Amino acid sequence: MPAPSLTLPQPDPIIDQFVIDRDIVYLNHGSFGACPRAILDAQTAHRLQAERELVRFYVHDSWEKIDRSRNALAALVECQQRDLVFVHNATTGVATVLKNLDLNAGDELLVTDCEYQACLNNFQKTAEKHGASIKRVTMPWPIESEDHVIDAVMAGVTSKTKIALLSLITSSTGIRFPIEKLIPRLKEQGVETLLDAAHGPGCVPMDINAWGAAYTTGNAHKWLCAPKGAAFLHVREDLQDEFEPLVISNDAMQLETASEKSGRTPFNHAFDYAGTDDVSMYLTIADSIEWLSTAHPDGIEGVMERNRAVCLRARDLIRETIGVTPPVPDSMLGPLSTINLPVSSMTGQDLKRALLEDYRIQVPVWGTPSGSVAIRISVQVYNSIEQYEYLASALKEILSAS
Repeated sequence: MPAPSLTLPQPDPIIDQFVIDRDIVYLNHGSFGACPRAILDAQTAHRLQAERELVRFYVHDSWEKIDRSRNALAALVECQQRDLVFVHNATTGVATVLKNLDLNAGDELLVTDCEYQACLNNFQKTAEKHGASIKRVTMPWPIESEDHVIDAVMAGVTSKTKIALLSLITSSTGIRFPIEKLIPRLKEQGVETLLDAAHGPGCVPMDINAWGAAYTTGNAHKWLCAPKGAAFLHVREDLQDEFEPLVISNDAMQLETASEKSGRTPFNHAFDYAGTDDVSMYLTIADSIEWLSTAHPDGIEGVMERNRAVCLRARDLIRETIGVTPPVPDSMLGPLSTINLPVSSMTGQDLKRALLEDYRIQVPVWGTPSGSVAIRISVQVYNSIEQYEYLASALKEILSAS
């Protein structure tokens, strides 16, 4: 491969508020997120406040601080504060729901082949433990319309279906599932939904109350730019009795009394006090929401609209440069998009290596449901359209030489 003929493009100036390596064209916010300096400083301040007087912090002060983040996040994702608790990541939220399900031998757990592998692994282990089975739905690719997805999911429902795992936005393919249509359709068939909104808060508008899923979990460390280990679990109010965290703590056997003292519901109390844990990432969610609200004149809504607009523009310039068609309609995209690559003798791993080593571009290269090789772009406030023009030119050079 010849040396690239291009110089590294400039990101959006807001990147100065992050600690991202400027020698890398970082186009992979969707995988792990990125935390601004101000948010890292806020987390440090919460940790230091705890360490100054740990008894006061854990026994008294932490309750109000946790509620500050709970209230801010609940307003963003449109749900009641009392129905929302914090967990360390969305996969932990999925595992917590599975622990609390009443499963029997013969039950079916419905999933799609676009779900996150860690969540699928938890579903598989749970099914094996209870003698249940996994019903895996193959998603069409390319996708012609929302109905294409709805029909595929509903075709997998049987009289034995206990629960369905659906992503708000799929991890590998970046598809925004039509969950506002799917959840009620499944409910009509007696099937509850576990909604994996790992790409949720700060990524696309959310309305948990209106959607009505039994369980919703999502990360704050991705699109809200909160610290790692900051995520939430929402449990519909009618399902909260005896719903427990993965690890129960001191107050587990006297939740009613303990929750009266702490001034919260038993459901909230069980998750808010789980022993001696670093809760600074939870406390910093409110700070992250405040910071992201200042990153665009129109607040977080403006951030989401801006990121989606840049994503669509970037997708089009890339696909036009390398001569491919979009695999999904615009209506099913947020700030992430998968772009199929033309047939080439180069493997996905070789392409990823060339992009990183020769062009200093960090972007996922992986397979699609049809087995084709694709890239996935994900746009955050620090990404510029010039970075995607650079990616398009790099892909053209690499693919032309392969």
